[in-house]
Amino acid sequence: MRLLIVNAFEESDIPLQAISESLSQLPVTISSLDLAKEGFSDFMSEGERSAYHLKNNLVSPAQKRSAELVKSTEGLILCYPLTNDLFPAIAKSWFERVFIPEVSFTFSESGRVKGALKNLRHIHFLALAEPNTKRMKRSNPSKSLLRAIRMNAGLKCRSSLSLIHDLESFGITARSNLVKGGYFR
Repeated sequence: MRLLIVNAFEESDIPLQAISESLSQLPVTISSLDLAKEGFSDFMSEGERSAYHLKNNLVSPAQKRSAELVKSTEGLILCYPLTNDLFPAIAKSWFERVFIPEVSFTFSESGRVKGALKNLRHIHFLALAEPNTKRMKRSNPSKSLLRAIRMNAGLKCRSSLSLIHDLESFGITARSNLVKGGYFR
């Protein structure tokens, strides 16, 4: 299984290291993206915005690399900090610039949206939450985004969301969710 681990922590690569170490004994090929190092901490540029609906809409090298990785992976693991129950801006920037027409979805001749991420079999969000957070609210933005990505991936794709309260638990949680998903028996 090919996995893509996306790190949306702007100042830490501990989650990336913990997940990679924990999954090293499983039969997986791991690719990783550090969104801060890739340059996703900025807003979408004017060129990216104007090219959004064009055929050649991948403008920057970071966009192209991310799109190639997303289209070639079977599992997507996104780790990010939750602040006031909200996604970090760097993760929003990545989704706005990479999950675009011809990458994550296409339009049929009648104008209907068709998912283009049929390669994904597993999507897992790992959110570092404040210690007193017990469960997600009903109108949680993380759940909404996870559901939207899964709709582009298809019915066979499993998705999950975990709240974690310390950085060291990222690897353990990622591994247990993959094993629970039935990929490694």
